[in-house]
Amino acid sequence: MRHLMKGLAGLALSAMLAAPVAAMAAEAVDSGMTIYFQMGGNPGDTATLARELGARDAARVLKVNLIEQHAGWDPQKMLVQASEAIAAQPDAMVVMGHPGTDAMKSVLEKAKADGIVVVVNNNELPGTSLSYFGLDNHGAGRNLANLTIDNGKLKSGNKVLVYGAFIEGAPGADVAKGTTEVLKEKGIDFTTLQWSNEAVQDPALSVPVLVAYLEANPDTKAIIVPGHGGITAVLDKVLKQAGKKPGEVVTSGFDISSGAIQGVRDGYITVVLDQQPYLQGFMPVVAAVLQKKYGLAGLQLNTGGGYLTKDNVDALAALVKDGIR
Repeated sequence: MRHLMKGLAGLALSAMLAAPVAAMAAEAVDSGMTIYFQMGGNPGDTATLARELGARDAARVLKVNLIEQHAGWDPQKMLVQASEAIAAQPDAMVVMGHPGTDAMKSVLEKAKADGIVVVVNNNELPGTSLSYFGLDNHGAGRNLANLTIDNGKLKSGNKVLVYGAFIEGAPGADVAKGTTEVLKEKGIDFTTLQWSNEAVQDPALSVPVLVAYLEANPDTKAIIVPGHGGITAVLDKVLKQAGKKPGEVVTSGFDISSGAIQGVRDGYITVVLDQQPYLQGFMPVVAAVLQKKYGLAGLQLNTGGGYLTKDNVDALAALVKDGIR
């Protein structure tokens, strides 16, 4: 499967570059560029692996020297890494927008002054007009809520817990806002619970928090996690430790992983939104090369079109095993 995906990626890329390659020497595809790339989480984790593999595949196709950076989803570390990348004077850098546009402003200005191409992945930097590959975060939150309502057969009167980010400007806040908007529109009662920075970095810490909530609120019908693959992957543990049977509490979240797949198969997880991080790795490398070599900028791709349920879990499991989904 990996070979097939690589072949398809190579064919697609060849088609994209056919015109400029025909006009220039054939070796123009072999960029020889150095690109620093923020992967977000930790090496090989469930929310990072497919992004790593996508970036590496694109780097092989385009002969890019790829320097990977991992921040454990810490926005402050991402800022430091961006500065470190600029200090190394690469051809391009791929950053995540978690620190926010205001916090990234000086970094972006420095990169521009130094002629370093900047591409954004996973979390947008609004107002910058930079090429971006990832979710429409607000739209993804709305999509997750609608998928949960439809697949979980939720209705007015049901009580829902939304476990996510609710601090204005914080990473994931736009996703959570989209989710709660839909619940309000549908007349579904909900409670919000802010996740901690510690739980974001170590999802296992969210398990006792959610178990305690269910024990204190036994009439909870659903738990929605807008925007965190690691926490989504432990929702089955939450329900088991709370003494809930499969399907007794509807659960949903982000990012397909081996843990999420097993949770769906066992009936503990109802639906998972797939932001297709392989594309968030592959396409930014392509965009950086296109912008550096040919001035093609301002590219956009919403990667959040997929989702996982019991109806398609077997079909997607093989792709997850290969690190593609």
